Amino acid sequence: MPKATVLRQQVYEQIKHEIITCVLAPGSLLSDGQFVDRFKVSKTPIREALTSLVQNGLVEYEPNRGFRVTPISVKDIQEIFDARAFFETAFFKLAVKYASDVEIDQLETLSVKGEVVDGISDVEYFMESNLKFHLALAAAARNTRLLWYYSNLMNQAQRLFYLDISYHKADLKWGYGHNEIIKALRDRDEAEGVAAIQATLEQAKKRTLGI
Repeated sequence: MPKATVLRQQVYEQIKHEIITCVLAPGSLLSDGQFVDRFKVSKTPIREALTSLVQNGLVEYEPNRGFRVTPISVKDIQEIFDARAFFETAFFKLAVKYASDVEIDQLETLSVKGEVVDGISDVEYFMESNLKFHLALAAAARNTRLLWYYSNLMNQAQRLFYLDISYHKADLKWGYGHNEIIKALRDRDEAEGVAAIQATLEQAKKRTLGI
């Protein structure tokens, strides 16, 4: 891979991480200059990274004003959770048909249980573990086009994960809601799995809207 591509990807991942964890707050303005000295790069990889972040919904670009972190409104929260419910129930229905026992075992491995979320490192570990679980379940549905759209949605949903976990960490457990989904998948019980997904997302939506 060319060095310029690697550099752009590194800048992209770092800015993305800071947006997801709200180090770069929703609505804040972004400029090439604020990252040049910090990353020791030219403006080109920074602009390319910001443009990529526009494409996945984490950054907005306005002519004559430039880039800013995409704000989060009540409507955004409702739409993201509604979209997740749409995709995740569809993925589960397909996974009931196509997921192998090995894939279900892998999902169980990804679902860490029983530990209380504590410091920042635990929050970020929870986010990464939770994302891997949901992407693995989506992949088990065997539909690459739906997976592509869902992956983009989850980039936006990660900020809501962070806010939810940060404000409600005393009430959250690792792998919350995953056990019921895995059991329903093993039993090939579509109705039970859909109900578990909907209940988990509804609770998360209410917590996030209550911040």
